[in-house]
Amino acid sequence: MEEIPEHTIIYTRPTDHLLLLLGGLGSSLYMIFFLIQTEYLLGFLFVSLSIFLIYRYIQISKPQPKLILSQDGIQIIGQPFVSWAMVHGLQLRPDIKGNNYSETFVFTNNGRIQEIPIPKLSITSWQLEKLLEIYQDRFRNAQIVEE
Repeated sequence: MEEIPEHTIIYTRPTDHLLLLLGGLGSSLYMIFFLIQTEYLLGFLFVSLSIFLIYRYIQISKPQPKLILSQDGIQIIGQPFVSWAMVHGLQLRPDIKGNNYSETFVFTNNGRIQEIPIPKLSITSWQLEKLLEIYQDRFRNAQIVEE
């Protein structure tokens, strides 16, 4: 078949929370000022604030796993695995708001509608569509072989 692995993990796109980074760097400047003024308590308070804000920026900036696609089905991280046989209404829905165009990955499992905005994933809509087709074809072929 194609050179697609047995399963694919799709990650979230790293987000830029530059305000946290700027806050961390800005508080380090206050830390320097207070330490020069021998205000050690305020200086150490701003050291801890600076470290906390920069740590949060690093944590939030990392991509996190969001979806797992395989021949057997799909799983949204933090939710139960769903077989392709239980997935209905699978589509990439366009969302147009003013001049902004984006797409949302939508499917239904056991009456529960799942919606995942594509811009929040580290994959394009056409790549996701191709992966979905391949894994669903593999599932159908495996079902035919079993019969």
